[in-house]
Amino acid sequence: MNSRWAFACRKAVWRAVVLGLALSTGLVAGCGGKGAKVTGKVTTADGKPVTGGSLTFAPIPSGNDRTPGKPASADVQSDGSFTVDEVVVGKCKVTYTAPSPQYPPNYTPKASEPAPVSPFTGMVPVQSEVDVPAGGATLEIKISYPGAK
Repeated sequence: MNSRWAFACRKAVWRAVVLGLALSTGLVAGCGGKGAKVTGKVTTADGKPVTGGSLTFAPIPSGNDRTPGKPASADVQSDGSFTVDEVVVGKCKVTYTAPSPQYPPNYTPKASEPAPVSPFTGMVPVQSEVDVPAGGATLEIKISYPGAK
């Protein structure tokens, strides 16, 4: 009787281990894959290239998936172009962060002189959500001041 009970316990433990491994392998395989590559250009609402800053693509939870993945970011180049390598597939919220302007080299500002401000400070994407397909996408992200038409 005692050996039957021990056998049943070992069998139950092995089933739990095998089930746990199968589930964790499935979860890792489902969440650990590569995201989609997103490229494009950031422009102002009137079509001029944005010359700096950064974009962030944050996955939007849907259905029962409350943790869809990590946000992905990229710097905006001087011609307005950007490349983000592993954006989570599906709906993403897009945010823009203006660059921090710097004083010219070898320039010493006066104590009363205000710090420089980027011409893009306060601008936000006109379309704040995008749908990222599995094959990736090339997007034009337009930014403007909130409430501007």
